[in-house]
Amino acid sequence: MPPAAHGRSYSQASANSQASAKVRKASGGEGRWHDNQHTLVTELAESGAGDEVIMSIAGHVSRATLSRYSHVGMEAKRRALDTTATRQREADEKRKQGMAKEHAAIVEQSVPVQ
Repeated sequence: MPPAAHGRSYSQASANSQASAKVRKASGGEGRWHDNQHTLVTELAESGAGDEVIMSIAGHVSRATLSRYSHVGMEAKRRALDTTATRQREADEKRKQGMAKEHAAIVEQSVPVQ
């Protein structure tokens, strides 16, 4: 696909144009894409969207650019860490239960029957 304005493909230029139109509509005709790009990128990051998805939506080609636009808040960081900790605790508990079942099976096999 040949490059469009700013060296982006036509599909990326089209996506940016559509995003700009949505921003203008949401802001009553006052907004520009760049005015709200920091907010959009931050909200996407805080919602759990992956870097590749955010970069594609925002038209960023590097993680360095993404990091300039993303301002993830402390509360979002806490939620992410809490979610990770919960998953880890659940995995640990499941692993312990599996080990207990294995141990019980070994003990059952090694006890002589009289």
